[in-house]
Amino acid sequence: MRIGLVVDATCDLPQDFLQKHRIPVLPIRIRLGDHSLVDRRVPQATQAFYSELLPKAGPADRSEPLQVMEMQEWFLEELVTRYDHVICLTISSRRSPIFEHATQASFGLLQRYRDRRAAAGVAGHFAMRVVDGGNIFAGTAVLAAEAMRLIGDGAHPNAVRTRLEQLSGQVCTFLLPDDLGHLRQRGFQKGERSGLLDRLRGAALGLGSLLDVKPVISVLQGEDKPVALAPSFDKAAEKLLVHARSQVMAGELLAPQLCMSFAGELSQVRDLPGFAELEAACVERGVTLHLAMLSPTGAINLGRGALSLAYAAPTAAFS
Repeated sequence: MRIGLVVDATCDLPQDFLQKHRIPVLPIRIRLGDHSLVDRRVPQATQAFYSELLPKAGPADRSEPLQVMEMQEWFLEELVTRYDHVICLTISSRRSPIFEHATQASFGLLQRYRDRRAAAGVAGHFAMRVVDGGNIFAGTAVLAAEAMRLIGDGAHPNAVRTRLEQLSGQVCTFLLPDDLGHLRQRGFQKGERSGLLDRLRGAALGLGSLLDVKPVISVLQGEDKPVALAPSFDKAAEKLLVHARSQVMAGELLAPQLCMSFAGELSQVRDLPGFAELEAACVERGVTLHLAMLSPTGAINLGRGALSLAYAAPTAAFS
């Protein structure tokens, strides 16, 4: 049985990992004023987006999923002759309709895949299961990396899907925006802009205005809350990296994956205080550290220079 994993373009895995494991990326459309582009997680295009298009993004600009029939056509072209069983892992359904669209598109495949496989000379049935990752950005990447580890170990696709569903509620994702003016203008959750910003303002009381501090935001089971504040991005990042290192060294991770993504040059992440120590801890404990570009979807919402970090572990106090 040929088993495949598909992720959408918000899943922050490095390009070399995607290529090594031949992971197809479900595209996402980016709307910028009267123009649109399609994000397929091509690093050069993402970097150009950061530098050329992101500074022009307005409050109404957004990312949006392909429509159901567009997804169905993509599935037919990219998957049904290449695999026998596919797991399609998406961003949280609380954040995007991608899961809903992919699920509807998968139903239509039942009526169409046989002719496509027969024309290609491929025998046997095709099956696809769409999994709501329940996470975002680096958090979805943790699940995807773990799925590929299990597939590589020969796990049955049903076992992989069950494990992802179990693990999704235990992924700890952290966001560190650098441009809080961008965050204040746009908000993060559609329809809940004031709620998130009110929590940030409350956490910043006594420490200066919202733009004078950098918050580390925890995203866990759909809830966003600031867990740390620092006077600069580097100081906030150091707090986050030290916390992540403590979880790695304590042996708390439920999967040997730690994912990070950044809306900018990745060399800047490697220069952050605490990164070298975190990287060394991962090597010592047999944890794979994946460093990737933040998706344009993440950058539109969080701004240039934003950092995302995630791992799977029991909930622990941020220290």
